[in-house]
Amino acid sequence: MMGIVDKIKEIDGTKVTVQRENRIFVDVEKERVIGTLYSMKLIGFSQLSVLSVIDRIADNQFEIFYVLYNRDEKVNATVRVWIDRDNPVIETAEKIYPSAHAWEREIAEMFGVKVEGNEEAGKPFILENWNDLPPMRKDFDSIKYSSEHFVFRHSEDKNE
Repeated sequence: MMGIVDKIKEIDGTKVTVQRENRIFVDVEKERVIGTLYSMKLIGFSQLSVLSVIDRIADNQFEIFYVLYNRDEKVNATVRVWIDRDNPVIETAEKIYPSAHAWEREIAEMFGVKVEGNEEAGKPFILENWNDLPPMRKDFDSIKYSSEHFVFRHSEDKNE
């Protein structure tokens, strides 16, 4: 595995951490994420397994992560990038990993991340007629939303 780690460390602007055997974290700046993903694909990380977001509300950031898999080395690498929560914009990775298209649509809808270059990111994907704060953000109040949009009956009200 050290051979693949050395190759990743050669990618400009990366900070590489080996968490355990077959699990690597690659941290990059927003401006380098697309170049890093491209380089990762060139060294054998041909599969994008997951693309998602962690809302780091206390830090006013979103952590966007791409879980990549190298079949030959049997190694997972998670490429992580942090973006501003108040202006969450990231460039599309779909030209490198076509499966990113659907993941990007999901993060746009669920977290409000603008994905530049993905023409369908921001269009309804799962939610219909949604006009509220994206529901996976930590500052979305699901109880308030539910009480404003749905009528709930308690078990003792069944006969009404």
